[in-house]
Amino acid sequence: MKRVKIAKYTKEKDKAAWDKFNAERAARKYGLWENIRYIFSEAWSVDKVTVLMIFTGFLFDKGWQIAAMFTDKYVVELVLGEQSRRRLMLIVIGLLVAERILEELSDISSTYNQWVGSYRFRRHMQNILVKKNVYTDYENNEKTSVNDALSKAHYATENVAYDTLYNVRKLLGNILAFTAMSGILSYLSPVMVLIVAVPSFISYKLNRRKMMWIWNMADNWQNYDRQLEYINSAASDISYAKDMRIFNLPRFFKQTLERSVSKRLDWYEQQDEWSFRHDVVEQIVLWTGYLCSYGYVVYKVFTGNIGAGDFVLYFNAISMLSNTVYNFVDSYSGFQWQSDNISYAREYCDLPDNTNRGEGEPLPTKDYEIEFRNVSYTYYKADEPTIKNLSFTLHKGERLALVGLNGAGKTTLIKLMCGLYDPTEGEILLNGKPVNDYNRDEYFTLFSAVFQDINELPVSIAENISGKSYEDTDREKLVRCMKQAGLYEKVMSLPDGDKTHLVRSLYDDAIELSGGQKQKMALAKALYKDAPILLLDEPTAALDPIAEQEMYMNYANFSKGKASVFISHRLASTRFCDRIILLENGETAEIGTHSQLMEQGGKYADLFELQSSYYNDKAVGEYE
Repeated sequence: MKRVKIAKYTKEKDKAAWDKFNAERAARKYGLWENIRYIFSEAWSVDKVTVLMIFTGFLFDKGWQIAAMFTDKYVVELVLGEQSRRRLMLIVIGLLVAERILEELSDISSTYNQWVGSYRFRRHMQNILVKKNVYTDYENNEKTSVNDALSKAHYATENVAYDTLYNVRKLLGNILAFTAMSGILSYLSPVMVLIVAVPSFISYKLNRRKMMWIWNMADNWQNYDRQLEYINSAASDISYAKDMRIFNLPRFFKQTLERSVSKRLDWYEQQDEWSFRHDVVEQIVLWTGYLCSYGYVVYKVFTGNIGAGDFVLYFNAISMLSNTVYNFVDSYSGFQWQSDNISYAREYCDLPDNTNRGEGEPLPTKDYEIEFRNVSYTYYKADEPTIKNLSFTLHKGERLALVGLNGAGKTTLIKLMCGLYDPTEGEILLNGKPVNDYNRDEYFTLFSAVFQDINELPVSIAENISGKSYEDTDREKLVRCMKQAGLYEKVMSLPDGDKTHLVRSLYDDAIELSGGQKQKMALAKALYKDAPILLLDEPTAALDPIAEQEMYMNYANFSKGKASVFISHRLASTRFCDRIILLENGETAEIGTHSQLMEQGGKYADLFELQSSYYNDKAVGEYE
């Protein structure tokens, strides 16, 4: 067997690890019994049958095994003719019938718990997690610590939470079996219970020490697990497929995968070696107890103190009691581990949101004005702010353009305005009141946005645009929005029209939209929402010149009566805006109308002339 070098602890490190473990345990917001009550409360709310099966199934699980033990005893006595054959025959038949009925009930309840109940409960717990994930502050999703917490929470809801329920069933069964077997063996000799139980308890302590090493080492491989999860996800994501082939990324992915797998495997090998050592000692302890207890029963038979039937009963009772004690302490130990994982899920769901999710100020009903007052924003763990001391006002019904080089902070400003980010310094006001005075979910309703990164949902085009089921979609409004966005003719040319599915990896009849078509669909989606403030972040980046010109011509129409912010690298596209802000390094470099900025002859004018030069004949000739 391959030997590996195990990461060991000195006494000082061992104490530090235990201190860390105990500190983590003490820092857990929820205790063991709180988590068990929580799990059963959630299970009861989603499927009462599951809970009833838990609290009755253990009677069937152990009942048929106990019946089988006594069946063996009386069958032996029947064969040897030690008592009345008729009486023994009736007892054996009764026990066989009881055994079969109890075993069948055990199978039925176990099957329900492990399939129907398990599926319903896991989906329920995952829905709780998903709800938190989609409603928590947007900034939380960008923090590594929060993503690590989410990863642990996912593991808890997918693999641990339901196991806690089923562990209760096993624990109750073990208590029943311990009581029954202790009673049987105590009839022979009370010392027998200790001879069988003590080695099993020592086995539990060894197993606990083994698990403590695994627990304390978990931080070493958490990063590799996250890497492997990302690589597997990216390798199966259709959005990576083109780059994979054109840039020969499979080779890179393979090397990255092999490197992460190798490092993760090193920890698996250490864990396996550590477990092997403890398992060997554990088996020696257990078999010492077995030999002593079995030897005592054999001695009793040899001296004639018990008969053959009792010998079989006690022999089986020793085996069941040993397994029961081990399983009992293992289950109890498992509860603590399961409780910690449940705490991960609950504590993730308890993550505080800085934004106001409670009752807020009533939203204005019309004439919306947003003011940035000395706003700065620094990204999580960034050294420098992306937005620096920015002040301006988006006036009622104003069409505002944001221009600037890449990294100037334009998209960050948009995310601040629509409430995805909160300022690090300064404040943002809606009609003179701080944004956080309003309920954030209600505040989101004020904005229709087209962001640079466009994601399709695996539903029909109509449902992607409306955000509603096809039956609840306003068809007249849908058609109008698709026409304004320049998407109508393309959609109507498809065999299934606006019922056409997107995301080909899920539907055989789905289509893949081009980059420009995706932008048009995103614009149609923003128009369908018909919010009073329109935010467009590079809405023409993937459009051809004709489609871009049509969008500009329609912009005045679909932004009529709305306040709007338009981001573009193409300065010629901002002429139709009422005001232009040139951002540079997160600060306002210039502000004014197109004509005003051109007259100033500053940075805006220089950028405009530079871009214009690429389209005049003289400039073209210079590059020939």
